[in-house]
Amino acid sequence: MRGRLRALGPVVPLALGVLLAGCGAGEPQARPPLPAPPQTVFSPEPVTPSPTPAPTPSEVSVPAPTPTTSPTPVAPTPTPTSTPRTTAPLIVVDPGHSGRSIRSTDRTTGLRDVDYPNYPEIYETFDVSACVAKGLRADGYRVTLTKRTALDSVSLAARARVANEGRAALAISVHDDHSQGPGFQATYSQRGVQRGGAYHPMYRGTGSRRTVFRDADVARASERAAATIARERTRVQGRTVSVRENSFTGRPPLEPGNLALVQLLAKVPWVYNEVGAKAGGSTTRAMSIATEEAYAKGLLVGVEAAVPLPAGRVAQPSAGATLLRGCLVTAAKPGDGRATRPARYRPAGS
Repeated sequence: MRGRLRALGPVVPLALGVLLAGCGAGEPQARPPLPAPPQTVFSPEPVTPSPTPAPTPSEVSVPAPTPTTSPTPVAPTPTPTSTPRTTAPLIVVDPGHSGRSIRSTDRTTGLRDVDYPNYPEIYETFDVSACVAKGLRADGYRVTLTKRTALDSVSLAARARVANEGRAALAISVHDDHSQGPGFQATYSQRGVQRGGAYHPMYRGTGSRRTVFRDADVARASERAAATIARERTRVQGRTVSVRENSFTGRPPLEPGNLALVQLLAKVPWVYNEVGAKAGGSTTRAMSIATEEAYAKGLLVGVEAAVPLPAGRVAQPSAGATLLRGCLVTAAKPGDGRATRPARYRPAGS
């Protein structure tokens, strides 16, 4: 799950060993209990997954975005695919996780940039992301994906760079968490959650590496977008989607803090999304087409509500929303579709 881009450089593979995680902006996300925090499962292929602590929401206070990122990508540089409408808003869609373990260091902040494969999430979130991108283009948006295939390996710094260089109107990360049931639904902004009239600083790292997100305007825009996407996902998915704050503390080799690294390194509004994907007690059973479609539609409608086109908000059901199911059934592009995947990662109806 997590549950939680650009100029590429060499990456030192991460020996995750027993690193367990559901999902997280490309990094494992500790999950807040609903009501009690379940164990997150890291499922590297083909190794049997083992449990790990899920993120717990923490309190909030003051916005915090920023440092310049020194991207250390792994694998091919993502090739933006945009609509010809140069005046339309650019949306960056970031499918969670990388095909191989990544452990590098951002030269500007000194923070560790860590990512890893997580199955079956890596396939599911790529399909959902690719189809959301297709739907947004059909509705008139320009769209860039941070990966070209499900198993591409792209560092978190490189992903942030794609949105920064494109001056995206909004970026969204797409994750799911197989350690948590469908009751777990969340969005995370770069501002966190207000409690007691205040916000926590949003940061990663300790000591001299502690990096705080300080762009107040971007943080507020991210907060508004996260609330809008949560509202639309709730309406479409039929389950309450909460705006939460993450926690990465006590989960080495991840840097401690409360903000996904890709959001910290971004200079544009970025909303990180999670959905509980555990089914029938299984932490590895693939999501159904119906579940993927509801998630994809919630994201598409949420993005379109958060970032309207110059001519106004797209009427629903839109052309983009109606093509989602067919897109998910056929899955991504040839060579990276479900037909080439292990059978256990192909959802019913595909």
